Amino acid sequence: MKIEHDCLVELEYQLKNGKGEVVEHSTERGPMVYLHGHEEILPALEDGLEGAAEGEQRSICLEPDQAYGPFDPDQILSVPRSEFPADAEIVPGDWITISLSDDDDEEVDGEEMDARVLEISPDAITLDANHPLAGQQVVFEMKVLMVRKATEEEIEAREQATEEDEGG
Repeated sequence: MKIEHDCLVELEYQLKNGKGEVVEHSTERGPMVYLHGHEEILPALEDGLEGAAEGEQRSICLEPDQAYGPFDPDQILSVPRSEFPADAEIVPGDWITISLSDDDDEEVDGEEMDARVLEISPDAITLDANHPLAGQQVVFEMKVLMVRKATEEEIEAREQATEEDEGG
């Protein structure tokens, strides 16, 4: 069977950054399983896998706008040091989760984002909220381990789980 809409697909993969370095692979996390045609993975990646058969290998190169977006200098944020706990052990290079607030300094219910610490000064902490692969061409090297038509129950369950993940 070949990959088409409503197929459940299991993949072995490697993700390489713009320098060709492996930044993620399925031997760490286990195979990727997704429902084809339901936007569970990057649309350009789905397009590149369309029609692939079980056992087939594909190398799919994505430009920044197809993958993790362009690097956005507006995502470099300077946050007053007073916004962090005094005893917080933060060092440059750390990834931290920050709660977002609106223009009135009211915390936005449940809204958080991850950011990498760039610099620490006595007055502020400079954060980069860009995805680590933003602005880079990436390559997915993939092997199709399994392809089969998903059942109606599986489609419904995955769609429901996606809605819950999106807060819907």
